[in-house]
Amino acid sequence: MNNKVRLKRNVYIIIAGVLLLTLGFQLTNSRFVLQYSTNEALPHFEREWKPAAAGAASHSQPGALYCIAFDGLQPYSVMTKDQIGRTLAYMKKPAKTFDLRTERFSASGCGMVIVAAEKLDLLGNARTLPDYVDNGGYVFLAVPPEPNDTFYRMYHQIGIISENGTVVTKGIRLTSNVLIGENGLAIDHPLVDNASLAVELDEKSKVLAKSPEGLPLLWEYPHGKGKFMVMNGTMLSQKINRGMIAGAISLLEPDFIYPIFNAKLFYIDDFPAPLPRGTNDRIYREYRRDIPTFFKEIWWPDMLAAASRYDIKYTAVLIESYTDQVEPPFQRPVDADLKSLLTYGRELIKSGGEIGLHGFNHQSLHTSPAVANTYGYKPWSDVDSMTQAVREASRFAAEVFPNYALLTYVPPSNVLSPEGREALKQGLPSLAVISSLYEEDLEGNAYSQEFEIAQDGIIELPRLTSGYAETPDVRWVIANGITMHGIFSHFIHPDDLLDEQRSGDRSWEQLYREFSGMVSRLETEYPWLRPMTSAKAAAEVGGVLSGGLEIVRENGAIRGKIDSFHGPQYFILRTTKPIKAVSGCKTQKLDDGAYLITAAKATFEIALGES
Repeated sequence: MNNKVRLKRNVYIIIAGVLLLTLGFQLTNSRFVLQYSTNEALPHFEREWKPAAAGAASHSQPGALYCIAFDGLQPYSVMTKDQIGRTLAYMKKPAKTFDLRTERFSASGCGMVIVAAEKLDLLGNARTLPDYVDNGGYVFLAVPPEPNDTFYRMYHQIGIISENGTVVTKGIRLTSNVLIGENGLAIDHPLVDNASLAVELDEKSKVLAKSPEGLPLLWEYPHGKGKFMVMNGTMLSQKINRGMIAGAISLLEPDFIYPIFNAKLFYIDDFPAPLPRGTNDRIYREYRRDIPTFFKEIWWPDMLAAASRYDIKYTAVLIESYTDQVEPPFQRPVDADLKSLLTYGRELIKSGGEIGLHGFNHQSLHTSPAVANTYGYKPWSDVDSMTQAVREASRFAAEVFPNYALLTYVPPSNVLSPEGREALKQGLPSLAVISSLYEEDLEGNAYSQEFEIAQDGIIELPRLTSGYAETPDVRWVIANGITMHGIFSHFIHPDDLLDEQRSGDRSWEQLYREFSGMVSRLETEYPWLRPMTSAKAAAEVGGVLSGGLEIVRENGAIRGKIDSFHGPQYFILRTTKPIKAVSGCKTQKLDDGAYLITAAKATFEIALGES
């Protein structure tokens, strides 16, 4: 009898335990628990960003300026000069520009001369650059020189044996790690095209990149105590090729160090959002599920698995509705899906991700009918209408996450007007980050950004690439972004796979395989990149941009001093010398002659051996 009693008591205990577990699970998934979800990145934005003063970066040795010579009458030369100037600014190197049409060039005080002008005679006589290099200077010819009398008097001294006119080349082959980790990279895509000189080089010239046909596109050539670097192509006038500028400069000057952001970002646009109802023929044929069920049971679990396997933290930006309403009042639309926000939002936050805002709907915040028509949208009437819509989207998010601050905004179709930006600030007081596009828009419609702190303190944090597949153009932009900024910033749209054109008529299995291949290669080739959400990365970027930097190289050592030090900061060091000892930092080899420097203190030192 006693045994039976004990058995019943055990059964009751088991049942009670199951009930408690079930209740706990329900509570974990309930709004009661979700209301305590907060955005952990918020404290990073409690301080006011103060951009570093101009000229904060310096070297103690003579000849520290990076002098950019350009032709003010040639638009291509001006564009190239602008890209070089931006690159040096990110590197925190002091620069001086010479418009060769209005100023007399002098290399006095220049530690490096970067020439963005085709006409070398504008610099002076044919001995100006060779004599400067012979005495230990460094010259980067960032554009192909024009064959004229000055060129023919000095072309042997920049590594050229013969020249036979100009040719157009498409594509590139890297024969060096000018882009870190990419020695041997071959890109055949119209994104990379050049007007180049048909040249034959001296055997002492070291070719760093060439065309698919074998024509030298980038080479270095020692001369006297210094060195020339020659870009035999016109590609450096484009923003997406700044990694090539950074790589060339850092290989030209010995023991070159510059700051990077060191971040890996991944955005999912239009998510959570109302999902299309009904079925998609291909999805139903392959998975026997309608569209909402497919995304819930197949797509999202696959994306979470990839995030876990390849160390990704998603930043997903929500949309409340796909209505085209642009006039108030804005109340909850019929297609608003609170359940999806609850389900996906909970799992996103649990995985370490961030929820941001894409919009009340997918109508870009713009008042221009012409711009709106370009995208098939409706123009907004005024700032107040846009503000009310933003407030409604914020209220919608707060129904599920009342204590969660939406810090990041991604503009629909990457279009945002000044009026729309003002509406964002009024309608979303927690706004701290805007993430649009890095690439320039030739039509001028897109909200193109630099990594910078805006005058109102909002961090501009552009995305560089997009799509499920690492196509040749995506691979090229990724490589340039990592060498220039130490950043991977990518986005996708969930519904790309529902569109035959955007999906390339590929199944989800094919797209997921390509997607996994891209993030797997990234994790293998660049394991040092830190996975972050948008807001966390913005805080890090703000810290790097706002802090001054002083670098001193002397007596075989590199000494760094960081103003407004807020924690570990990261640098890329390019050197052919061994690292003997470090203080206040640690090193990690990334590639031949390339190191990641992690500064743990405001002052750090790297002692170098002999080459």
